[in-house]
Amino acid sequence: MRSKSLIALAALALAAMTAPAEAAWKSYVSHALGFSFQAPGEVKALKVKYRGAVAGEHDAVAFRSIDDNIEYKVTVVDFAKRADEGAVIMEEAAYILQEDKHMLMNDFGRVEPGKDAVYGRKMAFDMPNNGGRKTVATYFTKGKLYMLEATVLPANGDYASPDAGRFVDSLVFVLSRSEQDATELQVPN
Repeated sequence: MRSKSLIALAALALAAMTAPAEAAWKSYVSHALGFSFQAPGEVKALKVKYRGAVAGEHDAVAFRSIDDNIEYKVTVVDFAKRADEGAVIMEEAAYILQEDKHMLMNDFGRVEPGKDAVYGRKMAFDMPNNGGRKTVATYFTKGKLYMLEATVLPANGDYASPDAGRFVDSLVFVLSRSEQDATELQVPN
């Protein structure tokens, strides 16, 4: 009986050692851009371009990490001079993200409760050519467009992974509600 227990314990230890390492989830905040989110691994900041027929071309900032073959990305675009067009700009972004993809879910999203609520769009779709599954959310508040994208890549293959939803649902706009030990994101110049 004792040898069976030792064999079982050894098998568990071996399984634990050979399992893929997953990064711990951390909280990140940008006081300059007015938001917070959670993601696994090290988040890197990038300067990117955002383009839309209505929105035009704008400089943007993206924050990205990859863990366990899931790409997590938040893109923030400043539209302070066009804040009155926020609904159209947000819906155009949602359309661009899902265009020509196999839609699985298309629903309204909400960040923050009560009078602080910010409403947006949440979607999930399969990428063309078996390119994976993407869960996204778009929000427009205080003159900024926020787009969150979690792409479960084919190498991961677990398209039902809860990690994509956890990432998209971790967005916070009322920064007093963000984690106290959140890492401050550096916005590239």
